Amino acid sequence: MVQTENDPGAGSGTLLQVEDLRVEFPTPSGAVEVVAGVSFDVRPGETVAVVGESGSGKSVTSLAVLGLLGPGRVASGTITLRGEELTGAGRDRLRTLRGAEIAMIFQNPMSALDPLFSVGDQVVEAIRVHRPTTRAQARARAVELLREVGLPDPERRMRSYPHELSGGQQQRVGVAMALACDPGLLIADEPTTALDVTVEAQILALMRRLQAEHGAALLLITHDMSVVARMADRVVVMYAGQVVERGRTDRVLAAPAHPYTRALITSVPTVDTGRDVPLPAIPGRVPNPSEIPAGCRFHPRCPEAVPRCRTEQPPVVGTPDGGESRCWLSDPAAELAGAAGATR
Repeated sequence: MVQTENDPGAGSGTLLQVEDLRVEFPTPSGAVEVVAGVSFDVRPGETVAVVGESGSGKSVTSLAVLGLLGPGRVASGTITLRGEELTGAGRDRLRTLRGAEIAMIFQNPMSALDPLFSVGDQVVEAIRVHRPTTRAQARARAVELLREVGLPDPERRMRSYPHELSGGQQQRVGVAMALACDPGLLIADEPTTALDVTVEAQILALMRRLQAEHGAALLLITHDMSVVARMADRVVVMYAGQVVERGRTDRVLAAPAHPYTRALITSVPTVDTGRDVPLPAIPGRVPNPSEIPAGCRFHPRCPEAVPRCRTEQPPVVGTPDGGESRCWLSDPAAELAGAAGATR
C-alpha cells in the first residue's frame, strides 16, 4: 500500500536528508555542475524513487550519498544520515557507514561481484567487515541470507562463482550482500535493468518483501515509471541535474504537475497499447551538463513551453500533497501571464 506524505506509517522522523546538493566534475574546460540544488528526504521504512532519463543526475546523487563520486565533489549542500553530516565525513567513517548503515544494490550484478571469489566468500566478507563474528558464524549467516533471497540449495551456491549464476541469481546475491548487516537505508541503482521482464518482477517482489521484513528504507534509482508505481511511496523526478517534481506517488501518477513527469508517464506502454500504435516518446535528449539552456531546462523539449520558459528560471511551487513542482505553469499567479505570452 502506498503511504501518504503525512502517513505515520511511513516512519517517524527523517533517516536521510539531502539539502540543496550541488555536485561538480572536473573537465578540461573547468568544473561542470551535474547536480544542481537537489533536495529530498527519506523516512524510516519507506521507499522513495528517484526517476528520470539517463543523464538526469539521479545516479550521481546516490553516489554522493555514499561518498563514491571519484573525481567529482560535493560543491555545496548537505547530506545527513540520522542527523550525522556525511559531506564532511572522513574516508574511514564513510567506510564504516557503507554496508553497516547504508548499502548499495548495483545496476549490473555481474560487474558488482568479484569474479575471482566464490559467492560465499563475498557474502562472508560483507558480514565480517562490519560484524565481530567468527568465520563459521559468518558462513552460517551467509547461507541464511542466500536462502532468504530465494537461491536454491544455498549451501552449494556458497561454492559457486558469479559466472556460474544467471543474471537473476547474481542480483539475488547482491541483495543478500546489501542486507548482510541490516542497514537502515538501501540504495538500489536501476537494480533490474539487466534482467528480463519476468526476473525483474521477481527481484522487485523480493526487494519489497525483504525491505518490509528488515524494516529498511529504500532509495530506488530508476528511469521506469511502471517500477515507481509498483514500488514507491514517494517519488522525486529529476531532469538535467534538478528536481522538477516530487510528491506522493499516487498523486504524481494521477495528477502530474510538471510536463516532464507527464511525458515520462505517457511513455510507459500499457496492456492497451496496440502493436501498430507508436509509443509516445519525448523528442530530443537530456542536455549535456556543460550546455544547460537558459530558463527552464526542459523547455527545448516541452510541448507546453511559453516564452518566459526560455529565459526565466521557473519557480518551485507547492502541490496539494505537500510536494513541489518546478514549472511556470504550476504557478497559479503566472499561469495567465504564460497563457497570454503563448498567444503573442
